[in-house]
Amino acid sequence: MHLQTGNILNFCLVYLLRYVCVTCQRKNNNFLMSQKCRKRMTYLICGLFFLMGGIEYAVILPTLWLYMKNDFSARPYFLGFVLSAFSFSALLFSPVIGRCADVFRRPKLLLILCTLWEIAGNAMYFMGISKWFLLGSRLVSGLGAGGEALILAEIGRVTSEEDRTGIISTLVSMRQLGLIFGPGLNFFLRLSHFYIGPFLVDKFSAPGAFMACMWTLQCLLLIFFFTDLHIIHGNSEHEIRATEEINSQKRIIGSNDDEKCRKLTLKLLYDDYIREEIIVLIALQFNSFFNQVALETMATPLSQKLLNWGEIENSLMYCIAGVEVVLVFMLVRFLSKRLQDRTMLVFGCAILTLANCWLMYVVPHTSPDNPQKNIAFFALGIILDMIALPFLVVCSISLFSKLTRKDSQGLSQGIRRSVVGVSCILAPLWAGSTIDKPYIMFGVMIGLLVMALTMLIISFSKLNTNKDGKGTHQITQETLSSVQHEQDQERQPLLSQN
Repeated sequence: MHLQTGNILNFCLVYLLRYVCVTCQRKNNNFLMSQKCRKRMTYLICGLFFLMGGIEYAVILPTLWLYMKNDFSARPYFLGFVLSAFSFSALLFSPVIGRCADVFRRPKLLLILCTLWEIAGNAMYFMGISKWFLLGSRLVSGLGAGGEALILAEIGRVTSEEDRTGIISTLVSMRQLGLIFGPGLNFFLRLSHFYIGPFLVDKFSAPGAFMACMWTLQCLLLIFFFTDLHIIHGNSEHEIRATEEINSQKRIIGSNDDEKCRKLTLKLLYDDYIREEIIVLIALQFNSFFNQVALETMATPLSQKLLNWGEIENSLMYCIAGVEVVLVFMLVRFLSKRLQDRTMLVFGCAILTLANCWLMYVVPHTSPDNPQKNIAFFALGIILDMIALPFLVVCSISLFSKLTRKDSQGLSQGIRRSVVGVSCILAPLWAGSTIDKPYIMFGVMIGLLVMALTMLIISFSKLNTNKDGKGTHQITQETLSSVQHEQDQERQPLLSQN
């Protein structure tokens, strides 16, 4: 059994390394000199970061409760603490690492640091010394979750507004692919039974050991193949030169201006984030993830109650839902070239509201005595929810990055990730405590969505990112011309100006 598990892990590692090498192979066998290859590899590694996050969630969650119950005799309430620990540490740390990315502009080093925390957290998970040690492992792993916000911040910094939504859709869909493939890996991991030193690797601790190996591979890829996006991204080279020239002009006038630009003050936070359009997007992010996580929490108990489904049926349901979500992500990428983000947000919010209204009607009125009839009603609500999710997640992230300043994208995405963390903590508590009261449970969720939809409609005009019809390139050209004009005026003798 030891050899079988080892062969599986070795196969995964070798296959991924081989894929990396094949991707990097150029006709002239000199990929380091190829800008296109470096860019492709960097985006591939960014996608793998999201993929690893999805796989980690999918392989650890199914066995977490049995791990704590069988090995450490944990009480049910402790499961809630462990599940919330990951989101709690991500909530606190994401703005910090985002701000560090804004100030130091070293995203590669910060991503490596996030990966090391993931390695440490998963290694602690497979050691499993006590239930409190498991709680600590999820806290440590949550520190690494800030890497996703960091990647999204870099995407917001270097991509054009026309391409950004499609790129974000692809990255987020990679995480969803991890959620699809993760449960399948458990079929192999449950066969594990061997020792690493004094620690037993069995079906409960194997997910931690497996993810520690996967994150180690991710760390190696970051070290050897990753290049900071602001260095290699072709579309941003002109803008980077423009920014550097503008900053150089500021340094001539005085170095204190640059320090003020970096200094984080309450006025800066107020001016950047206490705006109508930003508040609308933050509220929409909270409500969307609150509804989604609450639905994930209640899906398993409701399917058992109304459909008499077991583990196999529920796993199949999650896989089918995951495939649907990936297809909708592809649709969002296609539509991002034709529709504005704000339009797709209104569509997604309306569909999610409809899904919750349907479930609020179905759940109280279905009888457990007729599971065959209940499948169609229950499935329709899930399908509508899965259609809405990609529109809300992708377009809200993309639009949020377009409405915030580029030099503070790290902090902006960190704040957004913190809001998502709060919703991911509160949603399971709400769904778990009101699952026997569907009218209250769905009523509050519908109320939040109606509020978000109303805010979207009222602020629809302020969510337009292209009011003047000027793209980033055109604005940069105007900025450069303005700086050059000011420089010429300063160099001109005073008497000649008369």
